[in-house]
Amino acid sequence: MPSNLYVLPAYGKAITLDDQGVFYVMNQYEDTIQGVIQLSYARDEWCLMQLQHTSVADEYCWTVMAEDSRYALNSMTSSQIAHHFARPEFAEPKGAWQVIRNQQYGFGKFTPLEANQQIAYALLMFEQDEIKAVIRLHRMQEDMMQTIVEETVEREVEFA
Repeated sequence: MPSNLYVLPAYGKAITLDDQGVFYVMNQYEDTIQGVIQLSYARDEWCLMQLQHTSVADEYCWTVMAEDSRYALNSMTSSQIAHHFARPEFAEPKGAWQVIRNQQYGFGKFTPLEANQQIAYALLMFEQDEIKAVIRLHRMQEDMMQTIVEETVEREVEFA
Protein backbone atom coordinates (compact mmCIF):
# COMPACT_ATOMS: atom_id res chain seq x y z
CA MET A 1 0.00 0.00 0.00
CA PRO A 2 1.47 3.41 -0.92
CA SER A 3 1.92 5.80 1.96
CA ASN A 4 2.82 9.44 2.37
CA LEU A 5 4.20 8.86 5.86
CA TYR A 6 7.88 9.30 6.52
CA VAL A 7 8.90 8.80 10.14
CA LEU A 8 12.24 10.54 10.01
CA PRO A 9 12.68 12.94 12.94
CA ALA A 10 15.22 15.07 11.05
CA TYR A 11 12.88 15.46 8.06
CA GLY A 12 9.57 16.56 9.55
CA LYS A 13 9.71 20.11 10.80
CA ALA A 14 8.64 20.27 14.44
CA ILE A 15 5.88 22.56 15.66
CA THR A 16 7.68 25.55 17.16
CA LEU A 17 6.86 28.97 18.60
CA ASP A 18 7.05 30.34 15.04
CA ASP A 19 3.94 28.30 14.19
CA GLN A 20 1.72 29.95 16.79
CA GLY A 21 -0.74 32.49 15.50
CA VAL A 22 -4.16 32.90 13.94
CA PHE A 23 -5.40 30.57 11.20
CA TYR A 24 -8.64 30.35 9.27
CA VAL A 25 -10.71 27.59 7.71
CA MET A 26 -11.74 28.40 4.14
CA ASN A 27 -15.03 27.29 2.61
CA GLN A 28 -13.74 26.32 -0.84
CA TYR A 29 -17.19 26.31 -2.46
CA GLU A 30 -18.21 29.82 -1.36
CA ASP A 31 -14.69 31.31 -1.06
CA THR A 32 -15.47 32.57 2.44
CA ILE A 33 -13.88 32.15 5.85
CA GLN A 34 -15.67 29.39 7.75
CA GLY A 35 -13.90 29.69 11.10
CA VAL A 36 -10.95 31.31 12.88
CA ILE A 37 -8.55 29.30 15.06
CA GLN A 38 -5.63 30.44 17.22
CA LEU A 39 -2.67 28.31 18.25
CA SER A 40 -0.90 29.78 21.27
CA TYR A 41 1.83 28.83 23.68
CA ALA A 42 1.63 30.12 27.26
CA ARG A 43 2.71 28.83 30.66
CA ASP A 44 4.63 25.98 29.01
CA GLU A 45 1.50 24.62 27.29
CA TRP A 46 0.12 24.67 23.75
CA CYS A 47 -3.55 25.59 23.40
CA LEU A 48 -6.08 25.79 20.54
CA MET A 49 -8.79 28.44 20.66
CA GLN A 50 -11.69 29.22 18.35
CA LEU A 51 -13.24 32.63 17.70
CA GLN A 52 -16.96 32.41 18.45
CA HIS A 53 -19.99 34.67 18.74
CA THR A 54 -21.15 35.67 22.20
CA SER A 55 -24.71 36.41 23.28
CA VAL A 56 -24.04 40.12 22.66
CA ALA A 57 -24.60 41.26 19.08
CA ASP A 58 -21.41 41.77 17.04
CA GLU A 59 -19.22 40.54 19.91
CA TYR A 60 -16.80 37.64 19.64
CA CYS A 61 -14.57 35.83 22.10
CA TRP A 62 -11.85 33.19 22.02
CA THR A 63 -12.96 29.87 23.51
CA VAL A 64 -10.63 27.01 24.33
CA MET A 65 -11.06 23.99 22.09
CA ALA A 66 -11.28 21.13 24.57
CA GLU A 67 -13.79 18.58 25.71
CA ASP A 68 -13.09 19.33 29.37
CA SER A 69 -10.47 21.05 31.51
CA ARG A 70 -7.68 19.07 29.83
CA TYR A 71 -7.09 21.64 27.10
CA ALA A 72 -3.29 21.42 26.77
CA LEU A 73 -1.99 19.96 23.51
CA ASN A 74 0.66 17.24 23.81
CA SER A 75 2.97 15.84 21.15
CA MET A 76 2.01 12.61 19.46
CA THR A 77 4.68 9.94 19.20
CA SER A 78 5.96 8.63 15.85
CA SER A 79 3.98 5.41 16.33
CA GLN A 80 0.77 7.35 17.05
CA ILE A 81 1.32 9.47 13.94
CA ALA A 82 1.92 6.32 11.88
CA HIS A 83 -1.30 4.79 13.27
CA HIS A 84 -3.38 7.81 12.18
CA PHE A 85 -1.73 8.79 8.88
CA ALA A 86 -0.62 5.52 7.25
CA ARG A 87 -3.96 5.23 5.43
CA PRO A 88 -4.86 5.43 1.73
CA GLU A 89 -6.54 8.85 2.05
CA PHE A 90 -3.19 10.32 3.14
CA ALA A 91 -1.15 8.72 0.32
CA GLU A 92 -0.69 12.03 -1.55
CA PRO A 93 1.04 14.34 -1.25
CA LYS A 94 4.03 12.64 0.32
CA GLY A 95 5.55 14.19 3.42
CA ALA A 96 5.86 14.13 7.20
CA TRP A 97 3.35 15.08 9.91
CA GLN A 98 4.00 16.57 13.34
CA VAL A 99 0.96 16.69 15.63
CA ILE A 100 0.05 18.09 19.03
CA ARG A 101 -3.36 17.22 20.46
CA ASN A 102 -5.65 17.04 23.44
CA GLN A 103 -8.52 14.56 23.86
CA GLN A 104 -10.72 15.97 21.07
CA TYR A 105 -8.69 18.42 18.92
CA GLY A 106 -5.25 18.59 17.41
CA PHE A 107 -2.98 20.84 15.38
CA GLY A 108 -1.00 19.25 12.56
CA LYS A 109 1.99 20.53 10.61
CA PHE A 110 2.68 18.81 7.28
CA THR A 111 6.13 19.10 5.70
CA PRO A 112 5.90 18.02 2.03
CA LEU A 113 8.62 15.87 0.47
CA GLU A 114 8.78 18.15 -2.58
CA ALA A 115 10.99 21.15 -1.78
CA ASN A 116 8.90 23.52 -3.92
CA GLN A 117 5.73 22.93 -1.88
CA GLN A 118 4.89 24.94 1.22
CA ILE A 119 4.40 23.62 4.72
CA ALA A 120 0.69 23.09 5.42
CA TYR A 121 -1.33 23.19 8.64
CA ALA A 122 -4.46 21.32 9.70
CA LEU A 123 -7.02 21.21 12.47
CA LEU A 124 -7.57 17.60 13.52
CA MET A 125 -10.73 16.34 15.18
CA PHE A 126 -10.65 13.13 17.22
CA GLU A 127 -13.38 10.86 18.50
CA GLN A 128 -12.46 7.99 20.82
CA ASP A 129 -8.80 8.25 19.80
CA GLU A 130 -9.49 8.06 16.05
CA ILE A 131 -9.20 10.92 13.58
CA LYS A 132 -12.65 11.93 12.34
CA ALA A 133 -11.66 15.02 10.35
CA VAL A 134 -8.59 16.75 8.98
CA ILE A 135 -9.39 20.36 8.07
CA ARG A 136 -6.91 22.52 6.15
CA LEU A 137 -5.86 25.69 7.97
CA HIS A 138 -4.49 28.83 6.31
CA ARG A 139 -2.25 31.23 8.22
CA MET A 140 -3.90 34.61 8.62
CA GLN A 141 -1.63 37.46 7.57
CA GLU A 142 -1.34 40.53 9.79
CA ASP A 143 -2.93 42.86 7.22
CA MET A 144 -5.87 40.48 6.85
CA MET A 145 -6.43 40.53 10.62
CA GLN A 146 -6.58 44.34 10.59
CA THR A 147 -9.42 44.32 8.07
CA ILE A 148 -11.40 41.73 10.06
CA VAL A 149 -10.86 43.07 13.58
CA GLU A 150 -11.16 46.80 14.15
CA GLU A 151 -11.24 46.76 17.94
CA THR A 152 -10.27 44.05 20.38
CA VAL A 153 -11.16 44.16 24.04
CA GLU A 154 -9.40 41.63 26.21
CA ARG A 155 -11.18 40.30 29.25
CA GLU A 156 -9.66 37.80 31.59
CA VAL A 157 -12.20 35.31 32.86
CA GLU A 158 -11.65 32.88 35.70
CA PHE A 159 -13.84 29.88 36.20
CA ALA A 160 -14.45 28.71 39.74
